[in-house]
Amino acid sequence: MHDHARGPITALAITAVIATWAVGHQVVASAVHADLWPAWSAADSRYDEAAADYDATAERGESAIRRGEALAEAASGDLVDPADLALLSEELEHARARLADEPASPGIAGLGDPDGFAPAWERYADAWRIVGLVPSRTVAAESLDVATHRVAEGNLAIADASEALVAGTEALATAALEDNPAATHRTRVAVQQAIDDLRHSPTISSGSADPFADLATAVAAMRSSQASEAARRADHPERARIEDFAESIANGVPFDVEWADEAGGYSSSEYYAGTAEFFPDGAGWGLITLTYSIEDAYSWDENAEAVVVHEVGHIQVLREECAPIFSGSVFSSDHEMWATAWAISMGYDIPGSGIEAYGRPSDAQIDAAAGCR
Repeated sequence: MHDHARGPITALAITAVIATWAVGHQVVASAVHADLWPAWSAADSRYDEAAADYDATAERGESAIRRGEALAEAASGDLVDPADLALLSEELEHARARLADEPASPGIAGLGDPDGFAPAWERYADAWRIVGLVPSRTVAAESLDVATHRVAEGNLAIADASEALVAGTEALATAALEDNPAATHRTRVAVQQAIDDLRHSPTISSGSADPFADLATAVAAMRSSQASEAARRADHPERARIEDFAESIANGVPFDVEWADEAGGYSSSEYYAGTAEFFPDGAGWGLITLTYSIEDAYSWDENAEAVVVHEVGHIQVLREECAPIFSGSVFSSDHEMWATAWAISMGYDIPGSGIEAYGRPSDAQIDAAAGCR
């Protein structure tokens, strides 16, 4: 009887031992897994941050390459230094190579979450993998850091080379301005505007060659103007003398002079006539038109000279110290009274100063205009 009763008891005891052993292994496995998880989590997070930094830097690198390629394609002509263009091309090539050398991804770990349930053998397997994954993830993150730094250096190198190219073109265009002082102000202002557009125009980054083409066109027109102006002055020495006189009393206000058979509706055959126009381009400049009759009579009739002074008086309103006087209560922006008063204050109290055409200004106006001489 006793032998038969002992079998079920023994089986129950063995089952209990096995259950206890299994529970013990589960507890141990879970504990080991939990102890190792923070190190894995930190390494994996560190890698994710490095990967995000690399992706953002690489995206900026691709954009920098596109902009640099657009600039290299647009930059042409004698206003682009070949050395600057070669440097940009070289940096673009290096940047492409850096992006192509992207570190390999370590892949997805596929570890079980420590907060969820997994059998002991999975916990042990994960724990064993974590021991190898933590250093590999750390190495992968460090490789990404190095790659991110290299790509960022390439981005900066493209930016520096692009700046050098644009600055070099600006310098060459500025030198062209200095080499062509006799060109008309209209063409010189166009060159300066094209220089400004070269740096600030968004079309450079979009791949348009317009800024460089526009600058080349403007400089070519200025150089042509320099030559034609020199020839014109040589062919018409009296006009050149009149223009030099006008410049001598203009107080630095830039202007061009055109000669015509008619100005302001008045024919050269009957009048000494002139007009003055203002342009806000650049720092502001003027265009004075004079009739041929002024050239013919300039040497013997002071009224012809007075008309020139009157027209120069018009463009004085472009000066900072004169604009408030012109727009103030004494003149109320009356252009003709202003130019006439200014000419009189310059010593031309004769009909040609504007008196015959517009009447004599008041003494107060003449005194006020004298403050702008």
